[in-house]
Amino acid sequence: MLRVSIIKGKSRRENIVKSLEQISDDIRRGVGDRQVVIKPNFVSTSIQLASSHIDQIRGILDFFKEFYKKRVIVAEAACGDTMDAFKNFGYHRLINEYDVELMDLNQGSYEPVSIRDSMRKPIHVRVSRLLLDEDNYLISAAKLKTHDTSVVTLSIKNMAMGSVLLFDKEKVHQGFKQTNLNIAKLAQLVWPDLSVIDGLVGMEGDGPTFGDPIHVGVAISSVDPLAADRVACEVMGIDIWKVGYLYYCSERGLGEMDLQRIDIVGEALRECVKPFRLHSTVKEQYRWRD
Repeated sequence: MLRVSIIKGKSRRENIVKSLEQISDDIRRGVGDRQVVIKPNFVSTSIQLASSHIDQIRGILDFFKEFYKKRVIVAEAACGDTMDAFKNFGYHRLINEYDVELMDLNQGSYEPVSIRDSMRKPIHVRVSRLLLDEDNYLISAAKLKTHDTSVVTLSIKNMAMGSVLLFDKEKVHQGFKQTNLNIAKLAQLVWPDLSVIDGLVGMEGDGPTFGDPIHVGVAISSVDPLAADRVACEVMGIDIWKVGYLYYCSERGLGEMDLQRIDIVGEALRECVKPFRLHSTVKEQYRWRD
């Protein structure tokens, strides 16, 4: 039975480290000699609540430095200037603290990937070659956040949308149903090897950028991103069967969505539940099921 770790505490960095330690064997088996790439969430280049906190990345790096001796790449294709986000959120301090490289995927090499528009006609988006490379060990450093199109954004969507270069991101949005299908298609191509979800302070309401803070005090980790997102939805009080792209990922057999087949280690799930207020347009978002 696969494992999802939940840790509850007051320190973001310590929560992350402890959550990873709970599934250390799972992680070490998957890394091997692969290049570790951490993909934060910079849906905003200036709003910290909407973006991955540096202490989340520190927690991941603290865990990996115990056994991983190569340079770690921290890479993102931000919704804006990625280097501005690195600067605004203090990520340059990581270079002095660890052996890391900061990388702007918007300026990197890419491959064209076919998705579909609202009329189901093929269109192409540019997807980062770094994240498509199966020789890389991909870590999705996500947050607990509501969303204005897909109900919730967690580890799978962070990697899928973050793989698309800046000026092609809007092409993914093709009405509620097709948007969810497009995210699932992209997710299959850049499936995270490890999900690390920061829930010390999440975002509820009008996420993923302009919502309100909600203190939950948790960190969630798993080598199965769908299982991690499933548990995160439980924490947030969200019916996962109403989240289109997660449903489609399950249909494609990409991960485990059955809570009865997930071994939750660390904190008891019932002790971590804190229902989120969803986006004001959530009823419209559910129309992907029509």
